[in-house]
Amino acid sequence: MKDEGSLSVDDVIERARGLVPLLRANAEKTERANAAVPENITALREAGLFRIPTPRSMGGLGLGLRAEVGVAAELARGCPSTGWLLMVNSAGRGLLQGMFPEDVVAEIYAADPDVSIANAGVGGVAAKAEGGYRLTADTAFASGCLHSAYTLVLLNSVTVDGEPQMALASVLVRTGDAEIKEVWDVAGMRGTGSNTVVSKDLFVADKHVAYHAIDPETGAPEGMGTSTHTLTASANVLAPLVGAAQGALDLIKESFDKGRPVFHTTHGAVADSPGARAWLAEATHHIDVAWRHLWLAVDQLEPALEQHVELSDEERTRIRMYVASAVREARQGLSKVMDLGGAGGFASANPLQRYFRDFETGSRHWTLNPFIALEDYGTALLGRAPLATIAL
Repeated sequence: MKDEGSLSVDDVIERARGLVPLLRANAEKTERANAAVPENITALREAGLFRIPTPRSMGGLGLGLRAEVGVAAELARGCPSTGWLLMVNSAGRGLLQGMFPEDVVAEIYAADPDVSIANAGVGGVAAKAEGGYRLTADTAFASGCLHSAYTLVLLNSVTVDGEPQMALASVLVRTGDAEIKEVWDVAGMRGTGSNTVVSKDLFVADKHVAYHAIDPETGAPEGMGTSTHTLTASANVLAPLVGAAQGALDLIKESFDKGRPVFHTTHGAVADSPGARAWLAEATHHIDVAWRHLWLAVDQLEPALEQHVELSDEERTRIRMYVASAVREARQGLSKVMDLGGAGGFASANPLQRYFRDFETGSRHWTLNPFIALEDYGTALLGRAPLATIAL
């Protein structure tokens, strides 16, 4: 991507919207490959979308959560898996920029301003060695690892001279130095390629390891951002799911325009049916409400991030309820979309079923857990502690 001056949030969302036809055309191939096809990744790079959260001083666009969320959601209208991958990269860059020294971050972006960074699950051991650490870990759910130069791994075990430390470690692994176990075999979001990254006694230099000592009184790890930063994961994960529901709605509205029949009825076309029109209205309303709740969450989170404000338990749990409500509304809208699509909507050749499976799989991500969100909201409203969640 060439330097095109300052781009606004609306500018990058419009760029993402322009990629929807390409991503929709490639969605089946992406699913079959269990990874985003190279054409999709190239399109994201050329549009500069990987650079959204990167500071302008380092060649990025210097945009915040609203841009990350809006772009991931728009991309998901064409391919939910690709929207998810953009979301993961934005989160990975945010973690990189928040936890590692500026010179390390600048060095990585100087080598490739459009570098993609995957995230992996928690687990493994980092053993201190001369000049760095030796990493042994099988880290699962590394979305995007098949096309990412780096994978950011969080380790819950750190040793020095064989002695366990009260610490965590965030390790920036060169993905090419590790092994990828292609074990991602799920009902939906197959194109995210969320495989397991395996590191076997892998040496990682000190500069690529962020050491997080654990406060013995609070149990909080140092240098990992505030709970407000962590909570942004919920809004980020939600974005491609709302986009997926919208993508399915887009398709069903197109079928209305094309005069699709309603079998075994007197209606010549689905648009002639008052019942079908009402069902479409309800589906659209539910998905509109999901969008509104997504933006409510962003409206609360973005100013707090910019002003470095630590939100209270009640404020955080209220945001989590916005997110849970958005998932519920999107699911209800998508269910009505599938009703309108009929049994044919579940045919393997029909893209509706892929949106449905992608949504139903992605919406079970741990950051979106609805019953824990509800439980914690009630706890916070009464001023009781602690919350059930340990991460949001």
